[in-house]
Amino acid sequence: MTWHAVAALADFGGRAVIAREAGGHALALYRVGDALYATQNRCTHQNALLSEGEVVEGYIECPLHYGLFEIATGRAQGAPVCRDLATYPVRVEGEQVLVEIAAGA
Repeated sequence: MTWHAVAALADFGGRAVIAREAGGHALALYRVGDALYATQNRCTHQNALLSEGEVVEGYIECPLHYGLFEIATGRAQGAPVCRDLATYPVRVEGEQVLVEIAAGA
């Protein structure tokens, strides 16, 4: 497992979701209240960028077909999405946001 510095807290700038890349993975980083989360950035339905979607009460809404995923767990919430998102551990050191990516993942 390797931790990657992917953003500064200031990078959110009032936004709830931003796109980043680490270890060859496209990520969506979320700020929900005081908590930070990371999932894959591509929707499992038709590859839309989740970082272009809307965060609604702890869920990310895909901008293409409006499917919902629970941000904290990556769980798909019903049609049209049926496959869960990959999620990644997140930690903060000072003002830096780090995401853990498994080696060979």
